[in-house]
Amino acid sequence: MQLDKDYYALLGISHTASDKEIRQNYRQLARLYHPDINSAPDAVEKFKDIQSAYETLRDSGERRKYDHWRAQKGLDRSSALSLQTITSEKTLRPLDTEQAFYVLLDIMPIADLPSARLPINLALVIDRSTSMKGKRLQQVKEAIHYIIDNLQPEDSLSLVTFSDRAQVLLPSQRNIDKAMAKSMVSTIQPGGATEMFSGLVAGLEQIKSYWSKTSVNHLILLTDGHTYGDEKDCVEHAQWAGANQINLSTIGIGNDWNEDLLDRMATVSDGTSVYIDSPEKVKNIFGQTLHSLESVLARQLKMTVNLTANVRLHEVYQIKPQITCLEAQGQTIMLGALSAKQEKSILMEFRIQELAPGERRLMRLTVEGDMPGQSKLRPWDWVELNVNIQETPGADFRIPSPITEGLKNLAIYKMQEKVQTDIIAGQVKKATQRLEIIATRLLDLGEVELSRAAMLEAGQLARTSTLSEEGRKKIRYGTRALSSKQGSGSATPPY
Repeated sequence: MQLDKDYYALLGISHTASDKEIRQNYRQLARLYHPDINSAPDAVEKFKDIQSAYETLRDSGERRKYDHWRAQKGLDRSSALSLQTITSEKTLRPLDTEQAFYVLLDIMPIADLPSARLPINLALVIDRSTSMKGKRLQQVKEAIHYIIDNLQPEDSLSLVTFSDRAQVLLPSQRNIDKAMAKSMVSTIQPGGATEMFSGLVAGLEQIKSYWSKTSVNHLILLTDGHTYGDEKDCVEHAQWAGANQINLSTIGIGNDWNEDLLDRMATVSDGTSVYIDSPEKVKNIFGQTLHSLESVLARQLKMTVNLTANVRLHEVYQIKPQITCLEAQGQTIMLGALSAKQEKSILMEFRIQELAPGERRLMRLTVEGDMPGQSKLRPWDWVELNVNIQETPGADFRIPSPITEGLKNLAIYKMQEKVQTDIIAGQVKKATQRLEIIATRLLDLGEVELSRAAMLEAGQLARTSTLSEEGRKKIRYGTRALSSKQGSGSATPPY
């Protein structure tokens, strides 16, 4: 690998060239400059350069190394992403037992990144069952009007309602007649039971009409009730959506809906699940969702974790914009979309076995995504982390406050999950004690309303051995949003 040579220019391709383009150009140039065919004085040298370029760029790992080191030396274009890391320690002792090591990774676009608004391909899938009658459905209609008013001509919109069956009120279309669309919204009437799967399928079919690699493909599903018998199908279709660059926002309004199902659908589609405790908040949530879609920079963002020997990944959580447990698939962790308006922070816990004294390399973290509006910049970047192994830590040893704050919030979120586990196991007293601890810690963070909800549920649990639907959802979604609303005192998480 010769870093002083531009391999892309040698093969006559762009920095975003596909594997197929690399092979095609290489074959053409190799035939042109092969010494058996070309007798020019510099043909042999050119052929060797072309061969070197091909051997490097055809291998994805070598290609990343080449791009990275060219960028480090100022010889190549920069990345569209900015990665900043904070570690719990700079030095570790050479112990013969495993040590915990934390890394906080902030992912954001580079400063002054020129960005263009991508076209939005949006489907609204709305529950119109009998329980939606009255204020709920009226507020949802007003929220849909807001979406209609704020879409651009290049955006596409479809509207699907469901109860016992699905109905496509507004087929997917661009440059919609807004007055006509609003009149269709006014015809929505409540009635029937809840069959979510039919609405989801119809919504995904509508998104297919204008699906493209250069648009933000998104489905908003809102419900206030349980769906029965089709949960597995809903998750499978949500997973298909995520694999095809269609993200879901699953929104539950009120208290009588299955948060486990909606959370799972959001997770497998790299989307977000939201709890709305009062109808008046529907318009605000729809507005926040649209605002986020308008500022999407990267889709299907993923992180690859390459570890050295004696280091293993124990767990990984997204801390911002909301706390989410992330699942590792081998070395890869999917991170969803990156918005210019939302900070994305990832907190990782590693376990390190005994290492010999000295400066030791621990890992490389590579983050990359699909960034259709940034063809002139690299859509990925990486960082490498080292640690110094020595007998005594430095005199200024202390865990940085961003990590301790993240761990405090994460501990509260994990504790509320353990409350559910304790209740299922019949350990009501233990669950009650956990809730009381949660209430105290939330009060210390200034989360007065959420702390009060936890204390009320502790009393409810001690009396009845169960939690209220409202209290359980408020605590679950409120603790999930701690990092993004620290000190606000609001129990309703933002999108």
